[in-house]
Amino acid sequence: MRELRVIHFADLHLGVEAGGRPNPETGLNQRIHDVCDRLDELCRVAEDEEVDAVLFAGDAFKNQHPSPTLQNLFARRIRRLARSGAAVFLLVGNHDLPRSAGLAHPFSIYDALETENVVVGDRAAVYPLKLRSGGVLNVAAIPHFSRHDALAQLSEDFDGDVDDVIRRTFHETVHRLRGECEQPAVFVGHIHVPQADTGQTRDMFGVSDVEVSLNDLVSGSPFAYHALGHLHKRQVLSPEPFAAYSGSLERVDFGEGERADVTATGVTRREADPKGFFRFDLTGDGRLTAEPEFREVHARPFVTLRVGDLGRDDPLADLEVRLRAARDAGVPLPNAFVKIIGRTAATDRQRITRSAVRTLVPEAYDARIVLESDDEQAPMRDPRFAEPMSEYDALLKFVETREDWAGERDEILRLGRELIDEVLA
Repeated sequence: MRELRVIHFADLHLGVEAGGRPNPETGLNQRIHDVCDRLDELCRVAEDEEVDAVLFAGDAFKNQHPSPTLQNLFARRIRRLARSGAAVFLLVGNHDLPRSAGLAHPFSIYDALETENVVVGDRAAVYPLKLRSGGVLNVAAIPHFSRHDALAQLSEDFDGDVDDVIRRTFHETVHRLRGECEQPAVFVGHIHVPQADTGQTRDMFGVSDVEVSLNDLVSGSPFAYHALGHLHKRQVLSPEPFAAYSGSLERVDFGEGERADVTATGVTRREADPKGFFRFDLTGDGRLTAEPEFREVHARPFVTLRVGDLGRDDPLADLEVRLRAARDAGVPLPNAFVKIIGRTAATDRQRITRSAVRTLVPEAYDARIVLESDDEQAPMRDPRFAEPMSEYDALLKFVETREDWAGERDEILRLGRELIDEVLA
């Protein structure tokens, strides 16, 4: 039996549209295309290298109820992987789980249609993946579970330590799966390991209210590879046995991007973490043939530029000089989301409009500026917001106060309503 070629990726969150504009050719938000383009990069690797198995560690969509359009975009790429000859494993993450018991999750359709070469993991179990070689790769999988799920299993009069019950249950589940597996086998889990770096996107996507000890996960483990999902920052938690978060395929905000301080004396950069997936090989008895390789994809850049004080004589010219220095230092501005943070007198703010800034960074996908001022007076409370009102009415009134948002008003209101509905659902 030849080496098994495997891909591990996670956390697509297809449907996040923050900051994007409609693509003129399709009408879809460009951020949706960005995620699909990254997944297409992964598909090409699977095809070109004749990968045997693709392991997805959860969170395919932005939320639990993706539109038919999003489901179709995802399904087309899963079908592409399956048709390439790869066995595809889809683990259910917390953003894939319906909020009410009895409702189907977005992956249910693959089971209902008995889609060839696609296996869905929606409970803690061992899933055999039939490979093109005729062999089997066993996947010991644990989908996302929450504190609420654990409490639902306890009797109403339970007065013990819930955290202790969760730890013990996870420990017992992992050991049960280990005992049920034959090699070659891997572990796939959508879990939060507290030793990991949660990265900058936790405010947008949150982290699990249940933590799983790294020691409980890897100590005495028979699995050479532990494919993890849930945290968006790529990181290796254990080199042997190997345990890693692949991170997300695409960036979602400036917290995941590059930061650069541009001063009169030079440019100091903190480059962004790469985005991508892991590619590794297993022997027939489940051992890694070499250290897993992280394959970087062409994720859209997010760049925060801190340009300091802009002079009173010609602040826009000062800004142009700082931008030129950033380009010369290799800061990735082409096709990027660019946020510029600078300081100027409050009376000079009107001289640095967003449209003026946009002309200084024509190669960027989007450019905006945030200006700070020492001489700015504390804002007075707007009397229009003194009366009780709904979240959407407050958003509507606030947008009306921003004349510089006039061209984007409808899009801001649409995204705002979507966010409000999601939070209040």
